[in-house]
Amino acid sequence: MISKLKTTMMASETLRTGGAAGIIVAARIIGTFGTLLYTVLMARMMTPENFGIAWTLWSIVYIAGYLVTLNIGATAIREVVRARASGDDASAAGFIIVSRWILFIVSIPAISVFIGFIWWQHPSILADYPVAVFLAAATIPVMGWDAINAAQATALDKVLRSQLPSTLVRPLIFIVAFGAIWAFGYSLSLETVLAIFFTAAIMIATVQHVLIWRFFNFIKSVKPDLSGWARWVGSGLLLAPNRLLNDRLKDVLLLVTAVPLGAVGVAKMAVALSIINFLNFAINAVETAFAPKLAQNLTRNLADGVAPRQMTRATHFIAISGVLKVGMLGAGVIALWLILPLLISFYGPEYSASTPLVWWFALIPLSTAVFGNTTLVMQIFDQRSAFFYSSVFGLIMLVVAGVYGVPIIVAYGIDPLIATAMSFAVTMTTLQAYRWVLCWSRTGIDVSLLGALIRRQKHLKQYSAGSETPSVSTT
Repeated sequence: MISKLKTTMMASETLRTGGAAGIIVAARIIGTFGTLLYTVLMARMMTPENFGIAWTLWSIVYIAGYLVTLNIGATAIREVVRARASGDDASAAGFIIVSRWILFIVSIPAISVFIGFIWWQHPSILADYPVAVFLAAATIPVMGWDAINAAQATALDKVLRSQLPSTLVRPLIFIVAFGAIWAFGYSLSLETVLAIFFTAAIMIATVQHVLIWRFFNFIKSVKPDLSGWARWVGSGLLLAPNRLLNDRLKDVLLLVTAVPLGAVGVAKMAVALSIINFLNFAINAVETAFAPKLAQNLTRNLADGVAPRQMTRATHFIAISGVLKVGMLGAGVIALWLILPLLISFYGPEYSASTPLVWWFALIPLSTAVFGNTTLVMQIFDQRSAFFYSSVFGLIMLVVAGVYGVPIIVAYGIDPLIATAMSFAVTMTTLQAYRWVLCWSRTGIDVSLLGALIRRQKHLKQYSAGSETPSVSTT
């Protein structure tokens, strides 16, 4: 029975992909609860101000870790998949090598810009905690290395191996380190937090190397074709604003929060975003697991940016991933409803104001699940310029909403924290709706959950009527 079930799962592309998504979701749930645990320890052992400063530095490092690679990893799912699907391993190898060269060349300027930004925007942090700032700066190239390797391994369809290290290793290291410090009664300084942060990045790189390096061996058997470097870099830069809004939204929101609310406001906002993160992780895990299959099916028969005629398989994967995202989101909201007061109480009475922020931030993953993964489709259909402008517009609107919109809302008697969360949630929901319309109008593909379900049902009816040959199992 077990052997037969295993054979059935391996024979079904949908079940294999769904199984990978399930494992990633489980790992991310574990990682998210680990994050909750170590943030509770931090909140208990640090003042709200130092807690907020730590998150501010972390946020800048996370963002810089992507930008230090010029965001070239964001195009791996398109460039590497397309090259290997057409048998052009030389181009795929060239892409990987160029990515590493960029990291090496850009690291020093990026570190200099990071320190300059801290000196310009937060001079007191540099003056009071110089060691912490320099430890954060040293982490930037390591984070960049982790990011490009994870992106390339995902493009090689090694999703589990690419995602698990960063998902599990960092929370584990933080829990062990912070737990030991708490158990022995030592204080948790900002410098100690940044030293552990740097160590975790090194450990992730090490584990990642062990898990994925052998899948890059094809590079040694071909002469890398580097001729596409300008296109790859340009594509990465075009996708950088969108990457910030998707993968590093929490860090963007915390940096914007620091302007009107300061370090203590950042600390309370970080607690709410940390709690809501497991909803985002669940959605991102499903999208990451289904992205290679969806990219392969959309790329087949693609010509001149026109959607392929046979969309059955792609529609199937869009619909199934949408159902999974909404289902997990619903389960997560129910769980939050039951345990949120308890979770907030762990952080201490200083963070009770974070409770209503969680429900406002829940609108962000909800809009992502409903409107679908527009990023991948727009990228595949060479609509990166349009997506670039929409992402830049979104970033500008977040800054405007946080810096200028919040005071207006506060003037009507709304609490500053709630006003900030409200402005961010409404801005992101509006942006997701606009991207859905933009994607549909530019590519002819409706990636929303409702649209995919309707089209999938039409495909099934056409097949049952004998007018179309199915191209994907419905298991």
